[in-house]
Amino acid sequence: MVMLRFLNIGNRSGPEDGYRWRFDEIAKYSMVGLFFSFPVALGLANLLSAMVLVSWVLAGNYSKRWRVIKQNSLVLPLILLYGWILVGGIYADALPKDIGLHFSKYSKLLLAVILISLLDEPHWRLRCWRAFAVAMLFILGSVYANIWFDLPWSATHAQGWGVDHHVIGDYITQNVMMSFFVVLLIQYARNEKHNKRQVFLYLVAFLAVLSITHLSQGRTGYVVMAIALLVFAIKAAPKHHKLFGVGVVGLTLVLAIATSQGMLGRFELAFVEAKRSNVDSTSSIGHRIHDYRKTPELIKQSPVFGLGTGAYHTQICKVLDDPTQCFRHSWHPHNQFLFFWADNGLVGLALFVFLLYRLGEHARKSRKSEAAVFLSFTAILIVDSMINSPLWSARESHFFLFMMALLTASGADLFRWPLASQRSITGERTADVA
Repeated sequence: MVMLRFLNIGNRSGPEDGYRWRFDEIAKYSMVGLFFSFPVALGLANLLSAMVLVSWVLAGNYSKRWRVIKQNSLVLPLILLYGWILVGGIYADALPKDIGLHFSKYSKLLLAVILISLLDEPHWRLRCWRAFAVAMLFILGSVYANIWFDLPWSATHAQGWGVDHHVIGDYITQNVMMSFFVVLLIQYARNEKHNKRQVFLYLVAFLAVLSITHLSQGRTGYVVMAIALLVFAIKAAPKHHKLFGVGVVGLTLVLAIATSQGMLGRFELAFVEAKRSNVDSTSSIGHRIHDYRKTPELIKQSPVFGLGTGAYHTQICKVLDDPTQCFRHSWHPHNQFLFFWADNGLVGLALFVFLLYRLGEHARKSRKSEAAVFLSFTAILIVDSMINSPLWSARESHFFLFMMALLTASGADLFRWPLASQRSITGERTADVA
């Protein structure tokens, strides 16, 4: 009950309509819980996803849902991409269990559409932003607490400064989400009118940056954060201050990596692994380079339609230099573009690019401050898709697809610190409705 009150999800909204109204409320409560749980508890997020789906179906009111859905520019590419994945299962040269796994994992493309239909009211969007902020603050607080205490819920258990302290899942996923949270915190601070709260938000953003550069061993997080901040600075800064803004961000990033011995060591190791990739495909960089060389050999076999949904997992083993390493390379190719191209052909790749294009279009049509956040999010997705398979990986796909829904559904409620007072929240609702 305390958490429900803190998240402000205890009040009714909408007219009484018997059991259908109750199922609609359950779907929305579950949605709020989903935005809190997917960063911190994947199992709970999966359960709440199922509750959202079942409650949404039982609530009905499909004509209203359709009116909301058709106004969102992401709906078409989301549906088309999942539809083509289903078609790919028909002709796939793949094991049935692999086809079914792809159907299941990528079903979140459709769940994102359902979330869009539930996010038409400002106060529900605000509650989702609030839930996500609470989850990320919990992760950030745990990272710093882990320096001194062995937290039972942390994924790492080494104490001290300068070592890896990722708390949930793996450090790549945590740092990807934290990179976007940094962007959000900066945007919240820029829009904050209260000086003390503005200083607090900048301080939290700084601590979030340090959690990536000094308290994690992940190179991906640093690269993703660097690109996101540079994109944000270029878009958000006034024309006559753009060069200054980019310079400040660049200097900050250089200082961050220069003062992080762990990060310096990780980048030095990356160069060594890249040089040795021809003889060692088991290292982090060597693994990726090997995947990038071998996956195009699959693509050449069927470039337009692909080998079919789920085919990568077995077909990649036939082109490896060492077939005994199949278990290392058969999960995904560490590149979402190549993954879709190998399985679903040029058509699947084009639909994924179409989705990214629509995200960019949404940014182009938004106000300048909104566009900076949207473009930073899109940049994070693109960069992560070049070195990982984020729509395939469980927690990252939750983050990217569900946050797409919330971002494109949001208005003015995106740009106020969601943990502000009730008075501020009321003002946000009024501004958003207007």
